[in-house]
Amino acid sequence: MLNIILVFVAAVVLVFMFHPRVTKNNTWHATLTPLSSIIGSGFLILPPLLVSVVGVYSPFAVVGIVLFAYAIGSVIRFNIIHAEPLLHERKAYPSIYKVDLVANAALSFAYVTAVAFYLSLLSSFLLTFLGYENAHTLERTLTTVVIVFIASTGVLRGLGGLEKLEAYSMSLQLSIVAALLLGVFVYDYNFMQSEQTLSFDIQDRDLLEKVFILAGILLVVQGFETSRFLGEKYHAEVRVRTMRQAQLIGGVLFVVSVIALMPIVQHLNLEHIQVAEIVAATGLVATTLPLMLIVAAIMSQFSAAVADTVGAGSLASETSRGKLKTNMGYLVVSIFAIALVWTADLLQIISYASRAFALYYLLQCFVAIMANRHHHKHKVRHLHNAHFVSVAGILAFVVVFAIPAE
Repeated sequence: MLNIILVFVAAVVLVFMFHPRVTKNNTWHATLTPLSSIIGSGFLILPPLLVSVVGVYSPFAVVGIVLFAYAIGSVIRFNIIHAEPLLHERKAYPSIYKVDLVANAALSFAYVTAVAFYLSLLSSFLLTFLGYENAHTLERTLTTVVIVFIASTGVLRGLGGLEKLEAYSMSLQLSIVAALLLGVFVYDYNFMQSEQTLSFDIQDRDLLEKVFILAGILLVVQGFETSRFLGEKYHAEVRVRTMRQAQLIGGVLFVVSVIALMPIVQHLNLEHIQVAEIVAATGLVATTLPLMLIVAAIMSQFSAAVADTVGAGSLASETSRGKLKTNMGYLVVSIFAIALVWTADLLQIISYASRAFALYYLLQCFVAIMANRHHHKHKVRHLHNAHFVSVAGILAFVVVFAIPAE
């Protein structure tokens, strides 16, 4: 009976997501790009990651991570409103321009690597499900085909075309997540009624190592910065508002998923966390969930890759000061991603990409501090600077010491 209910719930949510009022809503489209990048597969991987580090204290850890991510987002939102106009006046504000240029270089590397990594995971997961294990050439070929498909959509149909890909994949993903959470709530209720207690077999780590790993896990919830690069279609106020909405939606989903999935996580091998094992474990809730989550996991990687392609293509156009059209930016990003797929050890360089994301956020704090001098009176300026410096201090720690979780 529960299987039928979960499929019905997913179908209802999917129909709602494809309602014309939703699909034609520009605000929702502007929210989808950062939301796609934020969520990725984090809603599945974050619960066991946190439990493997801090056990029963995972709910507190995820709240802290989400709040800090929101604080970083506020820096990016400040820069959208106050720094962007200064960046257009390169000669008048050369220091801000130079710092932002270095930040964009770090982010470009991170985006290209992330696109290659997300789609390689998609291919690996799909091929493993179909029974093709360790088929590296086939995996790289499939990844290349998907990248070419995304790039072709971007070149031929621009931002609007990529937004449609995001809308389709995210709608399917969110409908399955809704069914998952409902099923897990039922499982949790039965778990509490049985008066069982949570028990996790986790590795013993010292406090400092836990802090380093938690700093790396922070980067699982990144992606909100993609709003910064949607200026081609959306004005600053819309990007600020929808970025905030994306962070709130993503944050609530992360907190709820961590808390709700803890009774299931205790059945996993927390020393070697794999998405496939997490998916299989949901069969404890309902037999239909593993199959549904296979689709959700594939869609999550696809939508995250599309979102980062959007961000990277727009970033390339902005950095070239419009000399490279955004559509061509998508193509350039895709070419570099394909080169990485065939030549690099993605598992090795993704750690550098994670640090590059943190470095980008750190440099954006410096941009915010410099832009703040031109926009606020003395008292307000000091309050903003205190916020920016505090966030920058934590990010500097992440860049230097974090053990990347992706």
